[in-house]
Amino acid sequence: MQEPERVAVLGLGDFGYHLACELYQLGHEVLAVDSNQDKVQQILPYVTKAAVADASDQAALQELDIAAFDLVAVCMGERLETAVLLVHHLRQCKLPRILVKVTNEEQAEIVKLVGATEVIHPEQGSARKAALLIHHPRAVDYLELGGGHLIVAVRPPASVVGKTVGTMALQERYGVALLGLWRAGQQDLPSPPAPERTIAETDILILAGHIDRRLRALRRM
Repeated sequence: MQEPERVAVLGLGDFGYHLACELYQLGHEVLAVDSNQDKVQQILPYVTKAAVADASDQAALQELDIAAFDLVAVCMGERLETAVLLVHHLRQCKLPRILVKVTNEEQAEIVKLVGATEVIHPEQGSARKAALLIHHPRAVDYLELGGGHLIVAVRPPASVVGKTVGTMALQERYGVALLGLWRAGQQDLPSPPAPERTIAETDILILAGHIDRRLRALRRM
């Protein structure tokens, strides 16, 4: 079995705190760092190690042996100057992956210029997801594939309940591909349905299509 990645999370605001906890739950070795002792004490039971330190100080990074980590997440997007300084120090440590939380596209461009390998914009992502779920009221969740394409899990509209997969003709009518069906309480993974499979009200449809032209058609089903 491959050993979990060693991850350091610098900055324990709401995003950094939850990121560190989730990564630890996924089996990663996680170091959480913040200058606020209360935040460090709070997260200590939920990560591998937590430390009180000024992460923008190069000497502090050396004491934390930050160069030994596989990925460092800089979660100080609201303080651009600090994030830029941190990325500069991390580049000098030759970190293979430097992820930076940003609050806008301008920040993303700047931190990439100074050496960030990845950026994340959680507020933008959350707002986009909320908008898409509102736009498609039957949508349960979705995954963006790039290029405007999505995989979406949706509850079936009344118009298709009781119909067979073969008679729905989603590809022909809406340009949407039905990748699988998942029934409430089902333990195994969704699988491509047979044409004679009847759609139940409790089913979840796993669909793929393009957001601009195709998935909007779901509102008309």
